[in-house]
Amino acid sequence: MNQSDFEILLQTASKRDLTGAELDKLQSWLAANPVEQAEWEALDRLLAAQPDVPVATNFTCRVLDEISRTEAAAPAIDQAWWQKLLSPQLRPIQIAAAATLAMVVGGIGYQSHRNQSRAEIAAAVASIAEVAPGFLADFEAIEAITQADPIDEELWAALK
Repeated sequence: MNQSDFEILLQTASKRDLTGAELDKLQSWLAANPVEQAEWEALDRLLAAQPDVPVATNFTCRVLDEISRTEAAAPAIDQAWWQKLLSPQLRPIQIAAAATLAMVVGGIGYQSHRNQSRAEIAAAVASIAEVAPGFLADFEAIEAITQADPIDEELWAALK
């Protein structure tokens, strides 16, 4: 047995009780290495000197509650993401976050549409401004026509 096997045995001993074969390996290692033997015995004395911690009267109940909470919090593997979203356990903060996200996306989309409409109108006005000087040269004459006397209905009927 080497140093890494000894460390593995120590880790195993911290998690669970060692088996008979593991205890035999550990004792043979400690017998072959007196420095580790002294450290092991010092550690054993320190642990033996520690007082026992009193267990709470509701210890079992608390452990079982924690287990049930852990099992309930574990996500279901076979459940689709959209089923999780529609579950009755959805919290109000999640609903508010989803509504806020929808409003932000909708607002950005609407603002983009308005900007695009404004750009189209500006392009139309620019194209009219290029053509307009020829049409608007006789603007006073056109304005005078609109200010002329109203059409005489009897004359108009006679001309037809």
